[in-house]
Amino acid sequence: MLQDARDGKIDIILTKSISRFARNTVDLLETIRELKALGIEVRFEKEKINSLSEDGELMLTLLASFAQEESRSISENVKWGIRKNFQKGIGNSFHIYGYRWTGKEFVIVEEEAEIVRLIYDNYLNGISAEKTEKQLEEMGVKSYTGGHFSNSSIRQILQQERYTGNALFQKTYIDTFGSGKTKYNNGELPQYYARNTHPAIISEETFNKVQEIRQKKRKLGAFANPHIKTTALTSKIKCKHCNRSFQRTSRKLVNGRSRYWICATRKAGQGNPCGTGDLHEEQLKKLISEVLGVDEFDDDLFLEKVDHIEVTGKDLLEFFMSDGSLVTRTYVSTARKDAWTPEVRKKVSRQRRSKDARRIKNAASPYTGFIRCGRCGNSFYGQKLTLKDGTKVCYLRCRTKLSECPSNTIQESTLNALVCDVLGLEEYDEAVMDRAMDYCEITDNIVSFHFRDGHFEKRSYEEKKRGTPWTEERRQKALKGMKEYWSDPEHRKQTSERMKKIRREKKWSSQ
Repeated sequence: MLQDARDGKIDIILTKSISRFARNTVDLLETIRELKALGIEVRFEKEKINSLSEDGELMLTLLASFAQEESRSISENVKWGIRKNFQKGIGNSFHIYGYRWTGKEFVIVEEEAEIVRLIYDNYLNGISAEKTEKQLEEMGVKSYTGGHFSNSSIRQILQQERYTGNALFQKTYIDTFGSGKTKYNNGELPQYYARNTHPAIISEETFNKVQEIRQKKRKLGAFANPHIKTTALTSKIKCKHCNRSFQRTSRKLVNGRSRYWICATRKAGQGNPCGTGDLHEEQLKKLISEVLGVDEFDDDLFLEKVDHIEVTGKDLLEFFMSDGSLVTRTYVSTARKDAWTPEVRKKVSRQRRSKDARRIKNAASPYTGFIRCGRCGNSFYGQKLTLKDGTKVCYLRCRTKLSECPSNTIQESTLNALVCDVLGLEEYDEAVMDRAMDYCEITDNIVSFHFRDGHFEKRSYEEKKRGTPWTEERRQKALKGMKEYWSDPEHRKQTSERMKKIRREKKWSSQ
């Protein structure tokens, strides 16, 4: 409705009372003021108030406060009634997979109850929720709402005590009036456990066994899953912001693959809301060894001395020691820099310069890694362009910035023709060129072809300029237009004023 009002589709809004229009005084006044600015009138039938009248906002403020307190009182009365029902063993949740509410009692839906029993049996037999999810998908089983039966729904079923025929009430509550935000009840309010409130699907013994296994796995963390490769650092590195553990991953650096530890929230593809950095494993182990006062990282010593590590930012780590002390260290990774050893630099340099060493698949052009700049020694790269007439061309140019190396460019088609001329070919053949030549060097408009047998040959070239050449008539017409444009006193005055304004605002200085 508000969007329609903003779009000019509404002239007047009629409402029963203030309490039906907004949850609280702040929301009411903000909305009324926005609608007032749009020229839209709001009339409240019960209070007989017009929002566009002189005393409309004052009356709304007073009456909205009363309405808010009335709503709060009603809310408290409703909560009191619900809690009294909890004490009597009467719940307020009637949508549970495996049951249907008849209006008086829960009855078992046997088809769904069989699925519930299957989920519990699978878990007791060591089958994970993810595998059960795939099994249910293959069986064509749908959730309570008719959608996909997710592993999160399976985990909720595994901790739902109602399948034993009993019920735990007030597991959640709304903390602040009007907020609508639900919180888990961790002892802030009393809970009520009622027995034999409805027929059971599983036994209490089965349910308790599942809870014992869940608690044990929660304590073990990643160590509870035999398919996860664990180390001494597993479950020891915690994110201070989301309280999740850092997980191990690998990345490819120039000297090979390296192990890193990153926040589980970030690894799950949820961005980086915590703002924590990546921890290179070897760099982290060096820092831990420094904290423990040893030369090399030792798994047993680490497990004995360090309770856990908290990552508070991109470069700050807090070590919580087993003796209760706290050690803070700044983490600085030099892994990427250290990977570029002199040997690696030489190897990469050779690869970039030599077409044979690179063995590039799907290269930008057949000349990638083949052409060298005669001025700076850097290699050339291909840049594909589409001209206005639809013609596609590939220009080869030096990788060094033009300001540092004013080397000429050359079209791939031009270089193809030069290669054919040197090798005596009717048609360009990359394989023949690679067998005969080692590389070519371009300086200004001269190409030097260096053969594998040691000799070289030179060829010169001249690229045609793109576009249509200007005729003398076009050149004179453009010159005349510029003279007329700048000879106009009014235009010169406007330009002068604009330049003065720019200087006054210090956007540009003549100095």
